[in-house]
Amino acid sequence: MKQLLALLALMMLHVHLHAQIDTNLKEIQIIAVKSTVKNNSDKLVYNVATSITATGTDALNALSKVPGIKISDGSVGIAGKGNVRVMINDQIVQLSGIELTRYLKTIPAGQISRIELIKNPGANYDAEGNAGLINIVMKKSNQQGYQVNIQTSGKRWLHNPAKVYNTRGYQAGNIAGDISYNSNKLSARAGINFDRSHLLEGFRTNLSYPKQAWMQSDTGDYKYRNLSYEAGLDYKLSPKASIGLNYMGGKNTYEGFDHVYNTFTTPETNTLDSSIRTLATYYPISRINAINLHSVINFDTSGRKLLLNADYFNHYRTDVSNFDSKSYRPDGSPNPSGNTRFYDTNKQNINIYTFKADAILPTRFAQFAFGGKVSFIDNYSNAFYYNKNTQNELIYNPGLSNEFDYKENTQSLYASMNVDHNQWKYKIGLRTELTQTKGYSHILKQNTTNDYVKFFPSLSIGYQPSINHSLAFNFGRRINRPTFWNLNPYKSLYTAYSYGQGNPYLQPEYNSNFEVSHSYKNILSSSLFFNMTDNGFSNVILADAGTNIVYTTPLNFIKTYRYGISENLSIPLTSWLDNNNQVTLSYTHAKSKMSNIKDVKGFGLYLASNNNIYLNEQKTLAAAVNFWYQFPEVDHISRTDSYYKLDLGMKASAFKKKVDLALTFNDVFMSSAPAITTTVNNIKQTFTNFQLNRFALLSISYHFGNSTAKSGDKNTGNAEERRRL
Repeated sequence: MKQLLALLALMMLHVHLHAQIDTNLKEIQIIAVKSTVKNNSDKLVYNVATSITATGTDALNALSKVPGIKISDGSVGIAGKGNVRVMINDQIVQLSGIELTRYLKTIPAGQISRIELIKNPGANYDAEGNAGLINIVMKKSNQQGYQVNIQTSGKRWLHNPAKVYNTRGYQAGNIAGDISYNSNKLSARAGINFDRSHLLEGFRTNLSYPKQAWMQSDTGDYKYRNLSYEAGLDYKLSPKASIGLNYMGGKNTYEGFDHVYNTFTTPETNTLDSSIRTLATYYPISRINAINLHSVINFDTSGRKLLLNADYFNHYRTDVSNFDSKSYRPDGSPNPSGNTRFYDTNKQNINIYTFKADAILPTRFAQFAFGGKVSFIDNYSNAFYYNKNTQNELIYNPGLSNEFDYKENTQSLYASMNVDHNQWKYKIGLRTELTQTKGYSHILKQNTTNDYVKFFPSLSIGYQPSINHSLAFNFGRRINRPTFWNLNPYKSLYTAYSYGQGNPYLQPEYNSNFEVSHSYKNILSSSLFFNMTDNGFSNVILADAGTNIVYTTPLNFIKTYRYGISENLSIPLTSWLDNNNQVTLSYTHAKSKMSNIKDVKGFGLYLASNNNIYLNEQKTLAAAVNFWYQFPEVDHISRTDSYYKLDLGMKASAFKKKVDLALTFNDVFMSSAPAITTTVNNIKQTFTNFQLNRFALLSISYHFGNSTAKSGDKNTGNAEERRRL
């Protein structure tokens, strides 16, 4: 750390001397830096390369820096509008929850060009995603010659207290590199990334029974190791045709243990009735292999072309767990009759095959596009539980075990038309998706099938009365399918008295979005929005006061209405300040179809300000101050408290911008994790995330080659399916 700080001081001195030399020579330089945030009616673009607080981090951290995007408990959402799906190069990642966050951690931010928040995806996009889509666009060099980038970083979490369960030293290290080469016909690239970290996770759940208070805290201590790699090759067969191949793979482990503490108290006297302490060990290993074969055929110079994508994706995960739960009386003495011990193994193997074709046909009247996609998903998972006796003998437990097969096939067709006529722009599209699903639980002997056809229209109308002003109206209908884990009826134990269980009868939810917006230059963007969710699903904690057993399962029972107004303002005060501010005021009314869960409604207010401050004329030395604040809001059928986040950073570039050094502080006040309150059967439930997001990160990156890399897109065809793993 001391050596890196000394290097940072040396680089700052170099920047200062370089500025003095430039002044003495009286050179006139015009140095432009791309704005970090650009917002218009159809999308918000966040340029990761110019984000100081994202430098040296990973895709998950970079995503959390985008104004208006909130990450909480594995879900990704837009302030005031609800959850969205995440894509990488226009392909939805078929992961969710903790699996999604772990996957995004494997992608270095240095390999990301930009993050796009697509507000109203057209018919050419998969219909997946409620309030819109987030697209992470990876870098791709388009210049002749070769480019090499190397990045390393060190991170230290700043918890309070620093020592938890007699353990400290929560820190992480990363090293990543990528190389690209381009000639007239050939484009090749490869990258590798290695992470190693020691981290802490945790949450607490409180249930208030009429005559008893139930509390469960879960503190996880994990060691994470990840190795990921990618390679790509594109070749121009002729001036009109090209073909390419991409591969991505990796292996990661998340070894560790959870300390789970349960207490049962009497509210009137605040006396302890009993308690349970559980130690659960885990050793999950995940492997990912993804192959994409693509081709572009240009029929002529007018823009008529055909795009073809064939994809294969495999996600294979195994886990071995030991579960030891001990019960204690009110005086703290052991209660052997309440002890429980389990051992379990589980596996998930998902194979996804997709083929996608898109045709673009421009005419004098309009640009037409149409295409189709077929996907085949085969998911096998199991969980085998065994009771452990005092001699550590394993006795198979069929009541907890499960073996599940799930198959899903989808066929999609779409057509769209874009018309530009003077000051008016029209885009209309229709997507049709036919889906067949079949799930079978071997142990429960339970078979569930579903077969449905859905239509997803989209409409966008734009009007530009002058060069500085533009108006737009957007409408779109979308679908949010359950994850594969949510459909699996197996039980995942948390303690002897709590578990989670999937729901094979869970149905998709549907969302209709309406928005009217106005933009003034690239300074002010205003919008009025309304969205409605039908057949919405959410995890529900169900409790039995008689047995003290608590379990969590997803159910379809919500209809949600959201209204709101959003303002995005970039203030061009000076050349040394890159500023973007956002205010979103929303009102949410969530109607419950379950008699034991009441409707919830209320306002929510989100404020955010992102600021890059350039400290010299060459803009090689900069600082960042980013802040957001979320006031209490309605989330599904729950309410949150207020939570907020302050990030600080400094970045220096030297040696003709070949070396970047950055120091950032994330979540300075340890205040970015919310508490969520729900009432079920008149029992108040509060879920609280531990404040474990504060860290300091120091990173250094080195770029060299015989050309300057430009950002481009990498496209595949199976993102929607990959999101739902």
